[in-house]
Formats: sequence, structure tokens, C-alpha cells
Amino acid sequence: MQRIGIIGFGNMGSAIARGLRAEHPDLEIGILEPNAEARRKAETELDAISYTDAPDRFFRDCATVVLSIKPQDLEQIAEQLSPHTAGAAVISVLAGTPTDRVAAALGTKRVARFMPSLAASVGKSLVGVAFAAGADEHLRETARTVAAAIGRPLEIPEHLMAAITGVSGSGLAYAFTFAHALAMGGVSTGLKYDDALAAAVMVLDGAAEVLRATGEHPQALASKVSSPAGTTIKGLTALERGAFTATVIDAVEQAALRANELES
Repeated sequence: MQRIGIIGFGNMGSAIARGLRAEHPDLEIGILEPNAEARRKAETELDAISYTDAPDRFFRDCATVVLSIKPQDLEQIAEQLSPHTAGAAVISVLAGTPTDRVAAALGTKRVARFMPSLAASVGKSLVGVAFAAGADEHLRETARTVAAAIGRPLEIPEHLMAAITGVSGSGLAYAFTFAHALAMGGVSTGLKYDDALAAAVMVLDGAAEVLRATGEHPQALASKVSSPAGTTIKGLTALERGAFTATVIDAVEQAALRANELES
């Protein structure tokens, strides 16, 4: 890849930079970041090149730019950078911000959109990837490569971004909540919380690995663990008595609904 530029070195911007540095050690990374401490970390820890005082050179030198700022800052940033952004290849990581809004603000049709999750910080995020109609093949290939540096890209039509938010972006919080609940169940039956949480994390990790390795349907795997009149079927019955499946479906739908509201 040619030099990648990153605007905004917050949590997601730094996660992307770290993923790129790990996967592509020789890649040149440029940054635009007004915060001196964040800029220093990027320069010293990731060998990034600061263009904070030279945005014109930033857009000239960087073949593709990752826009990782707060959505509410888009107009202000666009106003500052608009003399340099016409026709730029941009990957937007702005939550709740459609590609057409980014394209209009920056004066370019070459826009890709990411929906990652917190798991990007450990290279394990599902990354929803959508493209504006004006995205060329170079931007598409670069976007897939950048997404792969923080997890696994899933290319989707942009109207399904809200669904990815509900399942993946917000879904991580559901998994954390389930891990805590499982640990509290262990506490209720006699384990120390730290031991129970360690067990819960291993359960989630093991379940994910089995799903990946076998490719079997989750219900088929659950049935293998459930012996007649055994412990697991009693536990599963308790979950469904509490409307576990319906509640999780509702959580995903509510998150997706809110994601759509934020884009309107």
C-alpha cells in the first residue's frame, strides 16, 4: 500500500494505526492530530509522520485518508480541510454518518465507510464496509486491507450498516453483559467472582473457536452439549423461561433502530 493518512488519533484512529503497523511494518502512516500528547504517541510508538501543520502535504502525500473523528466535528473539520480534500480517497469511521454526507462535506465521491467495534483494539473486530457509488477499485482494495488489519471486513450495502451496529458494534456490550451474568451465576453457586469470570471468558472464547472450527449451526452444537434430563437442558430451559432468545433479538433490533434514527 501507499502511505495511509489518519485524521484523529483517538481510540479508533490509534487502533487502526496499530493494526496497520503490525500487519504492514513498512507502511508509512501520516497523521493529522491537534492533541500534542496523542501526536507524540503516534510518532514515538508507531513511527507515524505528523502533518498537523501541513494539511496540504498530508493530502498530497497520503494516497488514502482514514477519517476517525467525532461525527459532530465533521463540518468543522471539513471547513478547515476543504481546500485540500477535493477528490481525496477517504475511509470514514464516523458512526451514524452516511457516505453521501461525508462526500458532500469533503468534496469527493471516493468514500468508503467502516463500522468497527471496540474489538478493533485487539485486531478482532468485525468491520462492516460500505462504499459510495464513486469509490474506485483502488479505494475498495485499500479499504479491505485496512479493515483486515483490525479484524475481518464484511462488505455490505450501506443501508445494512444499522444491522451491523446492532449485531457487532453494540453486540460486544451484550457479550460483556453475558460474561458478567455467567460469572455471577458462578458466584451464586460458590465460586469467587474472579475465578467465575475467568471461567466465563474461557467459555465465550471456547464457544467462538468451536463455531469457527466446525462451521456447525449453533443450535446443533448446543444439542451436542445437552444430554437427556441433564444439567445443560435444565439451564437452557431457564434461559428460555426468561425469554433469552427473544430478549437478545429485541436488543439487536433496538440498537439498529437507534442507529437508523441517528442517521436521519
